[in-house]
Amino acid sequence: MVTASSVSDAGLQRRALTECVLAGSLSKGARGVYFLANQLEDEFAIWQHTYPQGIFSGNTALYLLKKTDRIPYAICMTFPKGYNASAAKRNGLKCKIVVTDRYNLGAQDVVSPYGNKVRCYNIERTLCDIVSGNDIQTTNQAFKEYAQSRDKDIPLLMSYAKILHVEKPVRNYMEILL
Repeated sequence: MVTASSVSDAGLQRRALTECVLAGSLSKGARGVYFLANQLEDEFAIWQHTYPQGIFSGNTALYLLKKTDRIPYAICMTFPKGYNASAAKRNGLKCKIVVTDRYNLGAQDVVSPYGNKVRCYNIERTLCDIVSGNDIQTTNQAFKEYAQSRDKDIPLLMSYAKILHVEKPVRNYMEILL
């Protein structure tokens, strides 16, 4: 993936991107985002570039963290309070708005399935986000895998649960599974 801004930062003319598209060596994924012509477009990288303040969350984060093989039906991103997410909603994103002090809680960079860097919440934050959701099957599976994982950080999970006011349901899941 290459962006128009990265081309400008490298001191090149942006028209070089148009010339590469016309020559067939690049394809345009979205405004300002280009991919090699023989590569599939990285939907996650496109959304991240289009909405840089968004952090992938919920079932989308589970997918990016490789905690589910179910491709999310709707891409979910979280934005800080005060961000105007109306364009993102019109473009089909499922948007969540959180207060600023909880916005970066558990945010991390991950590699998308196509090899591009995107931001999503870590597994502990994601579990707290999905515990109150409607997809019980995915939630049960995610908690079960987390409980069996060697990388689990239960104190971190419980501290996030307390901050996000989901301590009781998270504790119930963990008591059953451990």
